[in-house]
Amino acid sequence: MTNLLETFEMHVEEEDEGVVIISMPVTDKVKQPFGYLHGGASLALGETACSLGAANLIDTTQYIPLGLEMNANHIHSTKEGRVTAIAKIIHQGRTTQVWNVEIKNDSNQLISIMRGTIAIKSIK
Repeated sequence: MTNLLETFEMHVEEEDEGVVIISMPVTDKVKQPFGYLHGGASLALGETACSLGAANLIDTTQYIPLGLEMNANHIHSTKEGRVTAIAKIIHQGRTTQVWNVEIKNDSNQLISIMRGTIAIKSIK
């Protein structure tokens, strides 16, 4: 089974406690009909970074991180290259985590700014 990371060709660049960096090429798979990076693909990249970061901070044998709420402002767009999501935790609670995500292009230009809330759910 192929997952979203494989489908969108996402690559985890860095994982540290409270920080995750993931990049994704801007290919036809993630463009809207006018040839620009789709805002939904940016959100998928950002939510993936938040979810992986959350998983690194919990016991995944007992809990699972689930996207609860994502919001984004798309500042610029791009038609080519790679975009990189830098996710940093800003709140680590028992049942929720809140992450700040900056998505930038190859020129370090801000493409989108996101806030992601992750629910921490018991798998029992």
